[in-house]
Amino acid sequence: MKEHNPVEPETIAAGLGKVRKTRWILWATIAAYLPGLLIALQLALSGSTMTVLFGTWVFLLCVAVGLATIVRCPRCHKTFHTNGPTFLPVRRCVHCGLHVTADRTANAA
Repeated sequence: MKEHNPVEPETIAAGLGKVRKTRWILWATIAAYLPGLLIALQLALSGSTMTVLFGTWVFLLCVAVGLATIVRCPRCHKTFHTNGPTFLPVRRCVHCGLHVTADRTANAA
């Protein structure tokens, strides 16, 4: 296993807080699609209004993915979810393996 430079626990906690926040934004945006679609269908909105709503959701999804793509790992300072052109919204840093809840489990121990 690779050796990591020691990083202050407060820095790790703040960085992982940003990672969790961007992950929450991403998953909330994805999860909002189906209920939003059902509500829009229930309101019997016009086709052009549905197109605008769908376009808005796609834009918000792109922003959420962009934010999750650029968030940095507090330990290795590389992008947490991105390795080259590949975006992987997994729970560990794709470079150093730092878990998204490492600061919480360290405090519990």
